Amino acid sequence: MNLVNRRRKWSARMMLMSVLLLIVGAFGPTAFASSATTQQDNGYKIVGYFPSWGAYGRNFNVADIDASKLTHINYAFADICWNGIHGNPDPTGPNPQTWPCQNEAGQTINVPNGTIVLGDPWIDAQKSFPGDTWDQPIRGNLNELIKLKQQHPHLKTIISVGGWSWSNRFSDVAASDATRKAFAQSAVDFIRKYQMDGVDLDWEYPVSGGLPGNSYRPEDKQNHTLLLQEVRNYLDAAEIADGKEYTLTIASSASPTYAQNNELAAIANIVDWINIMTYDFNGGWSNQSAHNAPLYLDPAAVAANVENATTFNADSGVQGHLNAGVPAEKIVLGLPFYGRAWAGCAPGAAGDGQYQQCSGIPAGTWEGGVFDYGDLAANYVNKNGFVRYWNDVAKVPYLYNATSRVFISYDDPDSFTHKVDYIKSRGLGGGMFWELSSDCRVSPQYSCSGTKLLDVLAEQLNNGEGPGPGGPGTGDPDTTPPTVPTGLTLTGKTANSVSLSWTASTDNRGVTGYQVFRDGVLASSVAGTSTTVTGLSSNTTYVFTVKARDAAGNLSDASAPLSVTTEEAVTPACPVAEWGAANVYTSGNRVVYNGIIYEAKWWTQGDRPDLSGEWDVWRVIGPC
Repeated sequence: MNLVNRRRKWSARMMLMSVLLLIVGAFGPTAFASSATTQQDNGYKIVGYFPSWGAYGRNFNVADIDASKLTHINYAFADICWNGIHGNPDPTGPNPQTWPCQNEAGQTINVPNGTIVLGDPWIDAQKSFPGDTWDQPIRGNLNELIKLKQQHPHLKTIISVGGWSWSNRFSDVAASDATRKAFAQSAVDFIRKYQMDGVDLDWEYPVSGGLPGNSYRPEDKQNHTLLLQEVRNYLDAAEIADGKEYTLTIASSASPTYAQNNELAAIANIVDWINIMTYDFNGGWSNQSAHNAPLYLDPAAVAANVENATTFNADSGVQGHLNAGVPAEKIVLGLPFYGRAWAGCAPGAAGDGQYQQCSGIPAGTWEGGVFDYGDLAANYVNKNGFVRYWNDVAKVPYLYNATSRVFISYDDPDSFTHKVDYIKSRGLGGGMFWELSSDCRVSPQYSCSGTKLLDVLAEQLNNGEGPGPGGPGTGDPDTTPPTVPTGLTLTGKTANSVSLSWTASTDNRGVTGYQVFRDGVLASSVAGTSTTVTGLSSNTTYVFTVKARDAAGNLSDASAPLSVTTEEAVTPACPVAEWGAANVYTSGNRVVYNGIIYEAKWWTQGDRPDLSGEWDVWRVIGPC
């Protein structure tokens, strides 16, 4: 008899309850193994991380979450207690300190090595929010999550353990039977105490380590599987005792090294699903601008010698998991609600800063080189000197400021549309994102009032309906496309852009946006009935069409085509004077020589700019 079929009916479970409890008592929790669920009955998974620190300076609280659009919230992060302390003292980490292990009351506790403990007891369980009383045992974010689930009964909450900063003890925990059992028992204790629905192991990374000070060993490959199986055994036993189902997931890397260092096929048989982190492929740790989360391989990145370009893209990461034996429906694709940036990037031949050498990182929204999507949408996209570009091979947007020479790779509704289509076409289990506080909203750092990325995911993944009651699976799917857009009209053009408008379409449930095609290729996705298509060539004829899209993802037929020829390019006069051998220049003076602008570092006369090396008087600014 298969006692661990996670799709079993409640009636069958209740009939077997007494027998199962006897077995648990006789043999312990390891009597059970699991082949976990593969897909929720009510549609794709939408898993959002909520970082505990969001309730501090970011001023984003659990009560601000639109839970109607989510299936699961991963609460980040709990940590692992070892020798009475938790934290990671590695000086290269973002938070190199340790603390005594504490309970929800802030009291120091004595627990076995490998026990899951609160990462930040104050914000996790002690801070009072509206409605809390001074004497209730659990307050903080975790109690706010309990209240959120009461308002949204479909919602599930999962405690995520570890993360980049706190993966230093995973290898030690997984290395022995005793510590694996301690970890598994504490996982059950944790989710029972805080009324959660599962546990997520975010081990970064088995075998290879993550931060230099992390524990790691070759045996991690097998021990990771053993640790997960132990947790699954304890969760299965707790399910029988508690009369409910508990979820087990992991966060995985998209790199080929991760697939080599883990028994992914065996892990997939144990966990409910795998959240694959298909982002952070490139960032400020490299001196070359590239894309944070490209969907597909861009041969131009390979030609530009971007490190690991052939494998550092979402499609390659997914295929690597599939090749390793992970069923498609157990892969949940990671999507970033943030961008990564470089400073001092040369413009390159295209003038867009892509795949160029850079000299540093700019100040981000909350940390260097990282920008919230909400901040980008409010302050950077085609604003303040930044121009939005689109990589139609990698299917991601990017920004470049030719004056400040800052390059930003990010995701937006357009790229999310492609990634949602990818999830559906590959039969994946859904989408996961980092993280909720980075979406378009009003924050202490920016005020964004545009489209929310969470809305894009919810509308396009789950048939335009929320994942809860009344969502997909509870009624007939919407298969009716919107009406065809009419009145496609040219409203303006330059040498490299065309502005268009059209008449709004109608739909039985509502139009959510429009796709604009240039010569049959998607050029833009917008919510309204106008757009400007940029990046065009001068004196060139293009044919444009528009399709309407509804919340269920249905597309209308294309509008009548509109042919437009861009203007002839006019070479502007250079804004600085030509260099003169007899002229005297001082620090900050700019000249142009052979079409290149140079800036003097100090007093000079007669030094030809193109002969000035890196340490000489002239610095290169860029083309005129």
